[in-house]
Amino acid sequence: MFRPNTACAATRGPRERRRGIARAMLVLASLGVGACAPIARFQTSGELAGQPVATRVDSRVAAYYLESYLPGQRDDAEMTEVIEDTLEDLDPVPRDREGLEQLADELSADFATMHFVSRAYAQPRNRRLQDRYTALVEELSDGSFAPTAEDDARYKSYTMVFVPGYAYRSNPSNGASFTRQRTLLTELGFEPEFIETEELGYVEANAELVTRTLRDLAAAHERIVVVSTSKGGTETAMALSALDGGPAMSSIKAWISVGGLLRGSPYADRYLSGVRRWLAGIMLRRQGQPPDILENLSTEVRRASFAALELPSEVLMLHYVAAPLSGQVPEGTQGRYKILRRQGPNDGLTLLADELVEGGLVVTEVGLDHYFRAPDIDVRTVALTYAVLDELERLQAAPQQAGASPMLSRDAGSRSPAGFASETE
Repeated sequence: MFRPNTACAATRGPRERRRGIARAMLVLASLGVGACAPIARFQTSGELAGQPVATRVDSRVAAYYLESYLPGQRDDAEMTEVIEDTLEDLDPVPRDREGLEQLADELSADFATMHFVSRAYAQPRNRRLQDRYTALVEELSDGSFAPTAEDDARYKSYTMVFVPGYAYRSNPSNGASFTRQRTLLTELGFEPEFIETEELGYVEANAELVTRTLRDLAAAHERIVVVSTSKGGTETAMALSALDGGPAMSSIKAWISVGGLLRGSPYADRYLSGVRRWLAGIMLRRQGQPPDILENLSTEVRRASFAALELPSEVLMLHYVAAPLSGQVPEGTQGRYKILRRQGPNDGLTLLADELVEGGLVVTEVGLDHYFRAPDIDVRTVALTYAVLDELERLQAAPQQAGASPMLSRDAGSRSPAGFASETE
């Protein structure tokens, strides 16, 4: 049984920041639903981070948040009080995994997901990049976007380097090979590079391969943008940490992490012990996969490993995050999503907070899941590429700060790009 709101509290221990029985009763009254009601019961529509949303959500408070609270039309005093009372004590930033889990427990998983998106969008640089991306999607969709010759030349001066995800050869339907994206960019005049990792390999071994390849590519190209997906994001982060301080970093300008499995998957954690571990091992062996790959991708392993990394401050880091609401999750992902939603906002494979890095920018895709299967994915590919390259050019053209890099500078005591440290704080 998942925990969509405070109604399932009987099985839990004492909570921090509890506001007593009266507060709990107020929440239940405002939701108007049973303790463990099915998800996606309430139809709603509105705009979230500049993106139109029309779907079903898991609670009345989530529907009201989208329809009325965010636009400032707070005509339901009781519901407004529920939200404001909760956010007064619990207002997690997008990287706050525990806070988002508690917010989902307090109100609902969909409320926490919308809060994640809204808080990310509230940061000026995230908003600028998200708005630029959204505008480009619209322009490209109707065929009106045409870069100037100068802009086009600047775009082509960058080398896009792709790092694939798990099983990218044996399971091409998961999109982890970036085949469509690489073909599309080639047709547009780019010359993308592809790092052929071991598709079923462990993170550590692939990270070493990515490190070596990026070092070689950096010797041949002056402006590199690394694009990774899912498990490849973990491997890329480790490679960038290993390269930090070396000559290769002068060529690596940006990292686009698409649904990055940076701190592992809580879903993999389910198979670390007992009968599940034994059964998973049998299944994986039959499929020709390493039986302990789930442990390698677990949060127990990956969170500790990621915490030890030091990412280079001079690289622009962009996290492209799918943020589905419960009524938007496709059938093939619903089982994992329902399990993970107990821990807060997720994309059907990992927690949204775990996809982010301190100092990184965030562009959200409300309604898509971990696999980013959108009918206009080609348009979105080009839009995201140009939006990131525009941002790199904007930073390059910014006046040089005293004693700072012409592109990015470091705050004292921080390894994040100057001005970026607060983006997800």
